[in-house]
Amino acid sequence: MQKQTREVLYYTHTRHNRPTLTVEPGESFIVETELCSGDWLRDITDTYHPSKGRGPNPSSGCVYVKGAGPGTMLAVTIESIVPDELGYTGFGPGANPFPDWIRQEEWGVVTKTVRIRNGCVEWSEDLKLPTQPMIGVLGTAPAREEFLNSRNGPYGGNLDAQEIATGATVYLPVYVDGALLHVGDVHAIQGDGEICCGGGIECRSTVQLRVDVLPRPERMTWARFADATHIGVFGCARPAEDAFRLATQDLIYWLADDYALDEPEVLLLLGQILEARCTQFVDPLYTYVAKVARRWLPGPPRFLVPG
Repeated sequence: MQKQTREVLYYTHTRHNRPTLTVEPGESFIVETELCSGDWLRDITDTYHPSKGRGPNPSSGCVYVKGAGPGTMLAVTIESIVPDELGYTGFGPGANPFPDWIRQEEWGVVTKTVRIRNGCVEWSEDLKLPTQPMIGVLGTAPAREEFLNSRNGPYGGNLDAQEIATGATVYLPVYVDGALLHVGDVHAIQGDGEICCGGGIECRSTVQLRVDVLPRPERMTWARFADATHIGVFGCARPAEDAFRLATQDLIYWLADDYALDEPEVLLLLGQILEARCTQFVDPLYTYVAKVARRWLPGPPRFLVPG
């Protein structure tokens, strides 16, 4: 199985990044991801300071997918995520959603380094949090623009959504030949909102992915996902209500197009069964996920990739 190591790191999503791995549609491969702030965490006694950072959120090279090009979408199935044995979280003045509450002079930069082992984040002697590994950065190269990996948009990028986890398939619009898939910023666990900016337990990881190339649905604008229980859409914008509207609108299109449903009927139905929340509101654009449980749908979506 091919492997993408941490030897080459990219800090932007751009069509100008040189591919560091080439894969066939349907092929599984491994990506070793780097810590979001760089290679500094080696011991449980190590603590983060902004002076150590090399971010934002490096991707381990970028992956060229044969057959992917404008008019297609990339279906990225997450087969496994194995976190490293060490991680950290933290916040600093202004790097969180509470600038008026954080006492900058008194607190300064606050971080916590933890062990990750036996399927748990060892928060303290008495508190062990079960890991829920997720990929923070997963995106294709935009058509013309160049975005730092701290950003997100229709191409994916720094979505920081817990749904991007083992067993899920993420559907990303493709804008350039080969798609140029960027992967990085794994969290061992993350709460909704990622409220302290380094809000998840940031860690290195080893990720196994499979990619497929599919026709892009005509009304697909934003990254989509499907897992064993739900399908949904990630919308990115500020303010948060705009991100919510974008995600929900794309979900309405998806349901109407794949199930030949009347859009007003879909809107009424989602008024009863929609699940939505802001997964992060610390990046330049907030991420909102709008999703629906598959048990309410009359069969799988047309573009669902079998697990």
